[in-house]
Amino acid sequence: MEKETKGTGSLFLGLALAVSLSYGTLSHAQESSETKAKLKDVKGDEGQKDVDQLITNKKLRAETGSKSKVSLSASFGYNGGSVEKPGNKIRPNIKAAKNETAVAGISGAVSGKYRVGEQSSLSAGVGIMMLAPFHESLDARTTKNQKGKDLERRNISDPYLTYTYLDKLAGVQSVTTVTAIAVTEASSRASGYVAGFGVDQIFMKDIGTSGLSLGLVLSAESNVFDKFTDEAKANSSDYKFGTAAVLEYVINDTFNFRTLLAQYIGHGRNAKSAWTFYQETLYQSVGLGISVTRDIFLYPNVQFLPEHPRSDRTNVALSANINVF
Repeated sequence: MEKETKGTGSLFLGLALAVSLSYGTLSHAQESSETKAKLKDVKGDEGQKDVDQLITNKKLRAETGSKSKVSLSASFGYNGGSVEKPGNKIRPNIKAAKNETAVAGISGAVSGKYRVGEQSSLSAGVGIMMLAPFHESLDARTTKNQKGKDLERRNISDPYLTYTYLDKLAGVQSVTTVTAIAVTEASSRASGYVAGFGVDQIFMKDIGTSGLSLGLVLSAESNVFDKFTDEAKANSSDYKFGTAAVLEYVINDTFNFRTLLAQYIGHGRNAKSAWTFYQETLYQSVGLGISVTRDIFLYPNVQFLPEHPRSDRTNVALSANINVF
């Protein structure tokens, strides 16, 4: 705020000057109070910006965590069988992705978050997995990984550290995350995975007041290995890139329609050259976003191949983001 500079003029009346100064002091106090009130409207606790002014998309809000200085969060996904057999233990690998177990299961992460600055935070957590959680056992088709060893049905593994930065650029919501992972999960370790490094960039843009929004997701990851046999290389990737287009339509304060179209390419460790890439199958998800609260978001959906939609190749899924504190 710019301060006004007033000339003293001649000392006409001491009393008039005193009254003027008193009025100016009261006016400045009132103006200062109003300014603080306005700042409070756009800032959160401890004078920080309210990130909800930057990120208005409800799924992104839940994914990026609570507004508190310190908080806990959990993200879970249930990857079920096909629409034809949703309760089946077998989950078709419709994307033809490397190092992916074709078993229905729950996977996710539990983490603690510390808000570093107005728009940035650090999270540390561990991954959680449970294969075939609604079945008594795994069958012969799914109990072995690519090296012939028994799969772990349940584990807590892959500790990670993530840095997140939130922004709004020319009306476009922006979420940037950088993640480092120490790989401890047995199936991945069997292929030689030791550590991973990933960067994700999400953009979302509201289309006026229509309720529609469009998004773009860009991702890149690279991995470190300690096993170099042909068997270990066969089902692993040095690095991988992905892009996804997102469309959402807000139905009301609780529900929104959401669809995502994604494509990934990568470099297999057994590739003939540095410029030989494999391509995962283009896939699409369609679902209903449910905003239970600001910090709890559910997304039941189906995932299928848009070029060849088939009931036995359309998988059911549910993702959930839950933040506390």
